[in-house]
Amino acid sequence: MIKILIADKINLTHLPLFPKNKFHITAFDNIPNSEIIKKYNDYDVLVIRSIRKIGKKFLSKAKFKIIATVSRGTDHIDVAEAKKQKIKVLNIERGNSLAAAEHTLALLLAVSKNIIFSNKCVRENRFTAYDYERFELEGKTIGIIGFGSIGSLVGKYCKALGMKILVNDTDKKVIVKNKNFKFVSLDYLLEASDIITVHIPLENNKNFLSKDKLRKLKPSAILINTSRGEVLDESFLIKLLKAKKIKSAALDVFKNEPLINKQFYGLPNVLLTNHIAGKTTESSSKMTKEIFIRIKNLYQNI
Repeated sequence: MIKILIADKINLTHLPLFPKNKFHITAFDNIPNSEIIKKYNDYDVLVIRSIRKIGKKFLSKAKFKIIATVSRGTDHIDVAEAKKQKIKVLNIERGNSLAAAEHTLALLLAVSKNIIFSNKCVRENRFTAYDYERFELEGKTIGIIGFGSIGSLVGKYCKALGMKILVNDTDKKVIVKNKNFKFVSLDYLLEASDIITVHIPLENNKNFLSKDKLRKLKPSAILINTSRGEVLDESFLIKLLKAKKIKSAALDVFKNEPLINKQFYGLPNVLLTNHIAGKTTESSSKMTKEIFIRIKNLYQNI
């Protein structure tokens, strides 16, 4: 009997994927790490969400064979320590791709049409206040950094809108697979794009868009980030926005969540959402199904 502990609140619709004669499931909405170690350390699999931090101290005591996270990123887990303790880390690869790509497009449309300000005008009985900028996306150049399952969907949507698309990705398989898109160097993308959108994991990409890289953006550029806050120099981005050295930004992720830098609140040229790009009713189901299948496949021969 394989014992699985679900430590965080997730969509349980797909639990029937685990045959009851082979798997024993214990599920909580939220259970402290200390209690996991104390009461459930004899379990085989620990299932968590990205809101839970799994550090070296926890892993040094853990006896799980697998830690499965219902998230794309694994930066909340000390993966190196897990490997040292011979604990396999599983994550999802595609379950929230559609949700994240659609959210990226929603941010792009909201910024280009100035939706938030328009909504404010209507609510303040300023219906004829038309003197604010809106612009069309057709013909604009969007630079997509990272062309995996999310970035490639963003590319597909933007192509349908008639946008010019530049892509930066270092994976040769991705480049071969997407021959219909123009792959360029990162510097060229940053300098030539009207809009830049980021779709890379945090692993090995911390401060990927450094101060020097952000300086390359055009004054008219718009930056969108739905990946992780730490992939860019957040403090320098704030300086650029304050000085209007770039046009605007739309951010779903931040360096310190949920206590994000309060300087963002006073900036009129930034649109903020609360790390919801990959979180929809549908994606919650897709993500748990994907992680359950991955777990089940590891035990398929029992």
